[in-house]
Amino acid sequence: MKPNKTEELLAHGRQLMDGGDFQGAAQDFAACLEEEDTITARNNLAISLFMGGQAERALEILEPAWNAAEEDRRANPFTYATAARCCAALGRKEEARQWLNEAIQNFDKGLEGFSRLLLQPPIFYREYTVSIMRAAADVSDDREVFELYRRWESEHVSWENRHMAAVACFNLGRYKRAAGLWSSIAQVNRSFADMQRVAFLAERGAIPPFTMGYGAYTPEEVQAIVKSIAYDKEARRRYFQDGYVLMILLSYILNERREEKKMAEMVTRSLIVYGGEWGKELGQRILTSPSYSLEAKMRAAQALVELGVLKEEEPVEILVDGEKHVVEFKRTELVFGPDKEQDAIVDKAYELQRKGFTEAGIELLRGLQQKDRITFRAMMALANLLRSKKRLDEALEIMSFLEELAPKDPVVLFNYAALLLQMGKKDEARSYLGKIDRKGLGEDFLKKLKWLEIQLEEFIPSIRAVEEAVALQQEEARRRIEEKPLPVDPSCRRGLKNMPANWLDAACFEYDLEPARLRSERERQLAEHLSSRDNMRRIVAELDQEEQGLLNFLLEKGGWSRLNVVTRKFGPLQGDGFSWEELGPKSLLGRLWLKGLVMVGKANLAGRQARISTIPVELRPLLREIFTN
Repeated sequence: MKPNKTEELLAHGRQLMDGGDFQGAAQDFAACLEEEDTITARNNLAISLFMGGQAERALEILEPAWNAAEEDRRANPFTYATAARCCAALGRKEEARQWLNEAIQNFDKGLEGFSRLLLQPPIFYREYTVSIMRAAADVSDDREVFELYRRWESEHVSWENRHMAAVACFNLGRYKRAAGLWSSIAQVNRSFADMQRVAFLAERGAIPPFTMGYGAYTPEEVQAIVKSIAYDKEARRRYFQDGYVLMILLSYILNERREEKKMAEMVTRSLIVYGGEWGKELGQRILTSPSYSLEAKMRAAQALVELGVLKEEEPVEILVDGEKHVVEFKRTELVFGPDKEQDAIVDKAYELQRKGFTEAGIELLRGLQQKDRITFRAMMALANLLRSKKRLDEALEIMSFLEELAPKDPVVLFNYAALLLQMGKKDEARSYLGKIDRKGLGEDFLKKLKWLEIQLEEFIPSIRAVEEAVALQQEEARRRIEEKPLPVDPSCRRGLKNMPANWLDAACFEYDLEPARLRSERERQLAEHLSSRDNMRRIVAELDQEEQGLLNFLLEKGGWSRLNVVTRKFGPLQGDGFSWEELGPKSLLGRLWLKGLVMVGKANLAGRQARISTIPVELRPLLREIFTN
């Protein structure tokens, strides 16, 4: 049946809303309201006006929905929740809370009505829980947000419910519960896995307490924010008041991904140096917590020396790999002019390189870093010698430091671009090359620039080709795990034995377990966690309907099935990659495999090898009991 004009306007308006065009959406919804005065049209027009910054006008649109005789009143929970959000935005907190209470009571009344009719509430009605929890968040009541999550836990149909509940728990200091909630939606967005780690460390006291908002930023907005923080004091003052931004920035320090190393360095220093008392406390906790890398501790110590919290050459106790070490830090001055003594050492280092003794040259220059002052030329020489030995991360650390001090220097920009090209980052290298102001440069230097431009054009493989090759390698690595021998009725520990070490780590984080040091201990702690009846009830309760459906399917098959039968019904593992500790699997089967509830491998079936999907034997009775009760 062809949709009528009202339906077309509603659909198009919602599409514009999703794209952020609130003004265009409001026009469509207003036209829809003129066609037919329905509560759906009023609600959509009001929320589009609210999102576009017109809270007062939105309230005017909603008023007829409740300002009528009781038998004619059409307002629903979404109506009242939107009114609460509008009043909160206008600073009318008490009125906002009244509308919030009205939304809660109206929703509960609807649930009672469905219950009396022995009906399951439809999806659209259950989605009202998101709007009501958003209203509670706007009223700035973290406890109410979490209580609403618990109150309607069986009704939630959106990941947003769990995210808001996680934020509320984090703000209330219930970090472990927050980590568990973010873990359950980590497949939706990588940032939730990062938030889980931050909450986990907050639970251990490795991060000073802070509160965050319920809003969110796109990945592009996050990148822009991080870059602005590096050079803009006003941006630092503004964004360091935003707990959501702090959460994202902390994830850079914790992840230490190779491609984000420079960002992690800048973020660590910025948070500590410009974060006020909270930043100083963060620096101190980084030094004393076992949860941070040695590199993070060194960066934190340098920032604390810069602030004067730590004194130069004063012994400081830091924790590294579980052991306490006493170290001293000192500030080294960078000198841009000539220095006869250091210039002679630089010349000697280059001479050693020409004779094939590059490592000796590097050690000679490293010695200069221990002095009170070091020249710009010496630092640049050290970066170039490290590049020649393909110690690119070390070279990048030096170049990042030099670029921060001299962001427009042609020599710095040229060498930075050359290093990025060597690392395979062609687009970034071209960007740095484009920053060079060529006015007044000598002929020899211009020839070097031309050479680098040619290299950038001819550099093979391209970034995209490298990424595609890595993706193929990741897929192949996972397929090799799928080919490992596995009995049709494996124990939990036997199934976990097939999982690579990085998957075991990811599984531990999935269940808020601190990964044990030895692999065998990680297998044991996961098997014990999964074998607990109480734990399994919580795990199953957090699974979505599709995940529960796959488990039920295997249980009905006796606990296992051929893999091709499972993938035809529930989808393949294709595209899940291998680095599950960084990017968790998106497929249904992969998510359950990561949780240790299902294993994949190759079994001997009637004398022939075939891939299977199976539930560990000790988990089967637990799952049957949970699903039948």
